[in-house]
Amino acid sequence: MTVKEVIALAAGCLGRDDLVSALDKEENALSEDEKLELDALLRAYNFVENEVALDYCPLKKEETVKVSENKIYYSELSSVPVNIRKVVCGGYLARFGTYPAYILLSDGWLGNANVVYDCIPNTKTSFNEESAFSEESGVSARLLALGVAAQYYYVNGENGRAALWDKKFRDALRAKNLLRRTVSVRSRRWV
Repeated sequence: MTVKEVIALAAGCLGRDDLVSALDKEENALSEDEKLELDALLRAYNFVENEVALDYCPLKKEETVKVSENKIYYSELSSVPVNIRKVVCGGYLARFGTYPAYILLSDGWLGNANVVYDCIPNTKTSFNEESAFSEESGVSARLLALGVAAQYYYVNGENGRAALWDKKFRDALRAKNLLRRTVSVRSRRWV
């Protein structure tokens, strides 16, 4: 799915058919108002995509990188890591520690290592880019469009409409089993 498909669905949710048709126009044929509205929808899309990736459906990535001095620097990874799941060196799981700039391997290893990690999706700057999620991940274009509509209304100060679309977004997350029950801890009492 592309960003354009999600934003077209979100514009439809907002009742803005003018923005749906504006998505098909060339960049230089857009009016100033259309550019501002489409940019706001793109920012809302990036926000929702990050929220879903960080809170509900992690984006898992696997890469082979070079180990130098028992360290794997985050700058060698193609995406920004959020959580390191595992490191495999020579076919064996390696023990490791994470630090602000690198992963430190406990065993002396030279060569390449396979790193499996959760990452932050890249910021989308164009409507023709592919979404970080595929249909197989359980995150559909409709689900993202509901979140984009809610975020768009929040940014424009329409809190009543935003709450309505946010509820629909959370319900869609729950229906896909991405939103789990919240855990509550009973309050402590002094006897």
